[in-house]
Amino acid sequence: MRKLTVFQVFFMLAMVGFIVGVPELARADYAQPPWDAALQTLVNSMTGSTAHLISILAVAGLGILAMGGRISIHAALSVVLGIAIVFGAATIVNMFVK
Repeated sequence: MRKLTVFQVFFMLAMVGFIVGVPELARADYAQPPWDAALQTLVNSMTGSTAHLISILAVAGLGILAMGGRISIHAALSVVLGIAIVFGAATIVNMFVK
């Protein structure tokens, strides 16, 4: 077994002291993980009213491009399917979870 250096012993004692001295960093008393709020903000921004308005404009733009023959039907349907998946993601996930 090799001997520990002074630095290694000091580092371990410092870490133990830090963990004991700052117990809220362990987040043992919180009901939600710390990243939950950030992820919920991301979901709200992807499915909120601004996202709905952008989706409406995207579908309207696709319709105009399709009428002018500038975009294929396959590409237009891909965008519409992507929008449907983004806004229906919560329902899709709930089907598998429950």
